[in-house]
Parts: sequence; C-alpha cells; structure tokens
Amino acid sequence: MKPLLSICCTAYNQENYIVQTLEGFLMQKTTFPIEIIVHDDASTDRTADIIKEYAKKDNRFVTILQSENQYSKNVKPWANFVFPKAQGKYIALCEGDDYWTDPMKLQRQVDFLENNSDYALCAHHVKIYIEKSKEFRPDSTNVPETTTNAYLANRCYLHTNTVVLRNNFVLENWFSYLPVGDWPLFLIQSQNGLIMKLKDVMSVYRVHDKGVWSGINRYKSIETTLKTIEPLIKYNVLPEATTQVLIKKYRKYKFKLFKEGIRVKIRRFFNT
Repeated sequence: MKPLLSICCTAYNQENYIVQTLEGFLMQKTTFPIEIIVHDDASTDRTADIIKEYAKKDNRFVTILQSENQYSKNVKPWANFVFPKAQGKYIALCEGDDYWTDPMKLQRQVDFLENNSDYALCAHHVKIYIEKSKEFRPDSTNVPETTTNAYLANRCYLHTNTVVLRNNFVLENWFSYLPVGDWPLFLIQSQNGLIMKLKDVMSVYRVHDKGVWSGINRYKSIETTLKTIEPLIKYNVLPEATTQVLIKKYRKYKFKLFKEGIRVKIRRFFNT
C-alpha cells in the first residue's frame, strides 16, 4: 500500500544519537501507512550499520547509504536523493541527532492538514536539549499559532524535526547550492498556504558541538544567512510581500556583516 506520509531523515556520524531518532519513528501510532527514508552520507562511524540493522527488521525503511560523502561535493541529500524517493502525500522531517517524543505526533499533524486545505505545513513546539550543560529549554513561545509565508521570511521559527509539509513543492537546481536548506524549503513550500504551529511539545532538538550551527562564529553566521537569502531574491520564486521582507533582511544583514568585519579586523590588530 502506498504510504500517506514519508518520514525523511538525514544522518552523518551520529551513532550516539541515531537509535533514539529511529525509535522515535517506530513509536508513531497512525491510522495510515508510512515509509521511513533514511539517508546516510558515508558516515565514518557506526551510523550506517545501525540504520542497516533497523532496516532488516522493518520493511517500511528505505535506506540510501552513500559510499562517498556527497555533502563535501556540494550535493545536498534532500533535493538530490531523499525527496525524489518520497511517495507520501505528506513529508515529515527529522535529522539524525534529533528525536520525536510523542507517539501521536504524525497523526495529529496529518489530521490537521487533511482537515485544513488552506494550510501548507504543520509544525509544533519543541524542547531544546543543550548537550554541554545537559539541560532542556523551551523554544520561542511568542509566535502565533497561524502565520504566513511573509511572517516566516523574518526568521525561521520552525525547528526542522517538528515539520510535516505537503509533498507538492518543486525545488530548482539552485536549491542544492544553498548553505541552509530548511528555512528556504519552508518558504518555497508555504508560499500558497498558511503555517500552523501546534502548541504541543512533541520532539527534542539537540544542540551539540558537532551540529551544523554549533560553534560557528558570528561573521560566518551572518555570511551564511546572506548566501541563503540571495538566491531566493535573485530567482524571484516567492510572493512579492515575502520577497520584500527578504530584501529588507538582506540589507540589514549586509550592514551587520560590514560591522562585524570591522570588529574582526580590530581584534586581529590588537592581538598581533
């Protein structure tokens, strides 16, 4: 039977976390069929072996196990390998170091989208786990339940492992070259619909030293944001109101980058 929903998971060197991630998928209680697509980008630890072990026990798994690291070749897994495999009407996202905590997560989100055709995607609240201090923190609570594409353009207030979206989007070739994929994906997918953020806390987002954003310096962070925004403006793929928000944000971050560049030069001067 064709799955109604495709869980899409990407992993790399996450042997310490991947079991908790996969168990979060298997605990889901749904009235509809699902598939579990897991992409491993040639991990050098036991991540791929663990994924294989789970796939042997459950035929809902679809594994994509790379022999060479694709990210280092600037080939991104979502657009090039994972999404083309997804058969579901809906896609649920989770990375290999995060995990779900509520067995009814997928059911609640799919039920909402099935009953609200004017909504493009459905997310929820999350606990943020700071591995260094071993403490949990709540995510932002000052975001309305219902928001718009233009509102999302101000900042990404959706954690990737909370999102279920309709599998009705098209990603152009340039998407694979973006330094950040989740926020642009949500913008592209939600341009013709509303965004729901349920009040329920149904997953954990992990912050650790090996995370994509962990340890990144301020200059690099600002530069990455600019490189993410620029193609969205250049290729004019979003509604006018959203594009105008991004243009304003782009100018703001250009100025931030200029100021941070001066600070870096001053620090280097006094440290020599």
